[in-house]
Amino acid sequence: MVEKKSSVIKALSILKCFTPQNLELGVSEIARLVSLPKSTAHRLLVELTESRLLEQTRIAGKYKVGPELYILGSIYLSTTDILKAAEPVVKKLNETTEEAVIIGIVETVSMTLIMKEEARHSLRYTNPVGTTILAHVSATGKALLSELTEEEIDKRYPFEHLQQTTTYTIGTKTELKQDLENIRKTGVSIDVQGTALGVMGIASVIRTSNGNAVAAISIPTPLARLNPSKIEKLSELVKLGASLISYRLGYEDRGTVVRDVEELHEWWEQNQKNNSVMSGLCQGRNRPSLVLVPLPCAMA
Repeated sequence: MVEKKSSVIKALSILKCFTPQNLELGVSEIARLVSLPKSTAHRLLVELTESRLLEQTRIAGKYKVGPELYILGSIYLSTTDILKAAEPVVKKLNETTEEAVIIGIVETVSMTLIMKEEARHSLRYTNPVGTTILAHVSATGKALLSELTEEEIDKRYPFEHLQQTTTYTIGTKTELKQDLENIRKTGVSIDVQGTALGVMGIASVIRTSNGNAVAAISIPTPLARLNPSKIEKLSELVKLGASLISYRLGYEDRGTVVRDVEELHEWWEQNQKNNSVMSGLCQGRNRPSLVLVPLPCAMA
C-alpha cells in the first residue's frame, strides 16, 4: 500500500525546489520537479504565497522565495554559536581595517553569507546577508572547499567545466583543485575578481572544538585600495581573526597567538607602523603592481 504524502510534506518539497540555480520557477516546472499534478502544485503555491513563504513575480508570474523564509532563516542564524563567537571579531576587524568583513558557510556547491559588517568607505562591494553564490567563485567558498578530499570534490563537481561569474572565475575542476591545494598549504584563500570585477577576497576557515571547519571569515576589498603590502597584512589578519573565532568556539590550536579582539587591533596598528618605516626604505624600488579594472561596486 502506497502511503500518501501530507500537504505539509508536499509544500516543503516545493520550497526545496528553490536553489541558487533555480531562483524563480513556474507552476509547470515545480509540478514536474515534485511529481505533482499541476492543479495540486498551483493550489499549494497559492497557499505558500498567501503565507509570504513565497512571492509571485508580476511580469513572468513565476514564484520565488518570500520574506517569511528569510525571517525564519535569520532567527535560526541568530541562535547559532558561531555568530555569537564571530560577532565581536567581525566588528573589530571592520573597525580596524574599515573594510567589509563577512562570515559565510558552504552547502554542497553554494556559499551563503550569514554575517556582514559593511566597509566604511563610499566605494564598496555590497552583498546583503542571505546572499548565496557559487562556492568556487569566492575566497570564502574556496576556503571551505579546501577542507574536502579530492574524492569529495569530484563528487560535488562531477564535470570538468565550472560555471563562471566573471572572466576571471576559475573555469575548470583542475584549476580549482590546484587552488585548493595552495589554500591548504597557506591557510589563506585569495580570490581576485572571481566573484565581481575589481574585488579581491581574502578568507580563512573557522573551526569548532572538534576541529571541523564550519564557516569562513573573509575581507572583500576593492582592488583600488590594495597594494602587495596591504594584501599580505590582510591575509595574516584574516588568519588571526579566524583563529580567534575558532578559539572562542573551543578549538585549541597551539598556533593561536591572539586571545582577545583588542590584540587584533594592536597587531594591525603595529604592522601599519612597520610598513610606514619600510615604505621609506624601499622608496624608488620596483614593486609588484595590481591590474585594476572598472569596479561595479555600490556607492553609498
